[in-house]
Amino acid sequence: MKRTIPALAIVSLILFSFVLLFAQNQGSSLNINVRDYCDPTTFNAAIGPGTCVRDTTNGSITFPGFLAELGADKSVGAWRFAPDHAKVEEGATLNLQSLAGETHTFTRVKRFGGGFVAFLNTASGNLTPAPECAQMVNGNLVPQPPGADNIFIPAGGSASTTLDHGEVARFQCCIHPWTHLTITPKDEHHEEVR
Repeated sequence: MKRTIPALAIVSLILFSFVLLFAQNQGSSLNINVRDYCDPTTFNAAIGPGTCVRDTTNGSITFPGFLAELGADKSVGAWRFAPDHAKVEEGATLNLQSLAGETHTFTRVKRFGGGFVAFLNTASGNLTPAPECAQMVNGNLVPQPPGADNIFIPAGGSASTTLDHGEVARFQCCIHPWTHLTITPKDEHHEEVR
């Protein structure tokens, strides 16, 4: 009987540790905002009705302004994921919320590259499409279909996805290929993995 009590205590402690570890991993999440600052009037006139649907009370960037910044900087700062770098626990849930006026993708890629809009690839210097975004078919860029690793998020929409364990994850927008997010895992002591 004397040996049974310490053995039960050890088993109970081990089980409690597993339950605690599982509970901690279940609560790990990161909120990611998908952003742009499109002006509905000029974007819809240039690209087509419904391209940009957002309130411009706080201002906006016109389509000519967008093209000017893209030409000068190879990116447009207001078109982004926020944050664009993060460190989270393995297996974390990523909660996506669009604060944008355009549709964006949140696509898991092995390497950053171009998307499926040829003129945006050229203007941003991303000449080779990421295969997770698009493929060339008869000389034309063809978008990859939506899926668990290629999430299309409309203006005002939301979605979520889960990180794989031990993964350094790279996500990009396949429409606006300069829009990136890199996520690195933390170890069990919540220190940065180098």
